[in-house]
Amino acid sequence: MARCSYYRPKMTRRRPLLAAVILLVACGSPDASGRSAIILRDSAGVRIAENDLERLQATCELGPSPTVTIGRAEGAEEYQLYRVFGARRLSDGRIALVNQGSQQLRFYDQHGRFVSQSGREGEGPGEFRNAFYLWVLPGDTVWVGDYRPWRYLVFAPDGQWVRTVQPDPMYVNPPGVMSVLDDGRTVLADRTSRPRPGTRFHLTHLTVVVHDADGSLRDTIGTYPNGRWGRVEDDPQTLTLYPLFESFARATSAGSRIVIAHMSKAEYSVLAGTDEFRVERIVRWTTGDRTISSAEVEAERRRMAERYSDMSPGDRRRLVAPLVSPDRPIADEFPAFATLRAGRDGRIWVRQYSRPTAPEPHEWLAFDSEGRFQCRATIPAFDEVLEFGSDYLLVEDRDELGVERVFQYPLGPPSQDD
Repeated sequence: MARCSYYRPKMTRRRPLLAAVILLVACGSPDASGRSAIILRDSAGVRIAENDLERLQATCELGPSPTVTIGRAEGAEEYQLYRVFGARRLSDGRIALVNQGSQQLRFYDQHGRFVSQSGREGEGPGEFRNAFYLWVLPGDTVWVGDYRPWRYLVFAPDGQWVRTVQPDPMYVNPPGVMSVLDDGRTVLADRTSRPRPGTRFHLTHLTVVVHDADGSLRDTIGTYPNGRWGRVEDDPQTLTLYPLFESFARATSAGSRIVIAHMSKAEYSVLAGTDEFRVERIVRWTTGDRTISSAEVEAERRRMAERYSDMSPGDRRRLVAPLVSPDRPIADEFPAFATLRAGRDGRIWVRQYSRPTAPEPHEWLAFDSEGRFQCRATIPAFDEVLEFGSDYLLVEDRDELGVERVFQYPLGPPSQDD
């Protein structure tokens, strides 16, 4: 079992104006130097968690076979899936998913049997232009994104349309970040700068904001660097792209909190508040060597070339050649992580960055609500990880014929570190 020790630094009269009283909480088995694998500390009102992953080896095992499968190649239309853009589990075990191919919100029971559906293509109440991702709030209210312009259709647990929420100001295209807090406030983001003419790569930014449940703008969280963009040729008709292995901003929400990170750092920030969001917690973890070798660069170029090998020669010159061009810039180091997801149980899951020479399976790291490392999970490179639950994982994947299916896998509890 993990051991936690507490340390309060002494305050002396010689230094009465320290920036903050720091509370250190050390958890886990200490090494020879006495340093623990997890350290929690408080500085100026911000709680900081530091996790040494070299000494934290607990795992969460993904079951070998799914317990629920939704989707078939043939048969009834309600079991045929096309362009699934999200799925979440409700409190009674039902699974709600967005099937953009039919512009429907569908409900399946805990065994994967079709129950009901809502919505259709159109402009009327409860109808979709382009159904997108979905979120399930407390009480099993379902919010479904729809565009263009971006809006939310809100449904009751039985699938009945309740209302439509149109963010103000309007987002003509899907936002760079989209999430819904438990109280119906929405977290959205706009890319505030665009690539410029020429071959120089310019840094772009992402502005994250919060809207009230009625769609009105509530607060601006901040503006964050979001990668460099440019062209390898001074021709406006050529592909706009980013450097190989570039890092971008990432954001999601967990209950009533917003989680923001940048792929260049092995950390994320948790923001909380009602009238104004402030940083409540910073969670950090150690990484291995992130040096980019020439072998990794060549492996990535080969991967991209092979991925589009069936394109016509003209399309390959226009679209693939810039991707693999030696003039395409290369980041200084690999990203510290690939993406992050908020689990339904309050955990934050971070996917490690996969190098071109070892693209799969993916390794995910789970941190509890205090920022303490819980486990690492080895998960196949599914087309989409849809939802982490306390004891399950929802994913979407295609077979070799392109048939889409949604699977629910069992997810085991953390093993104990030695």
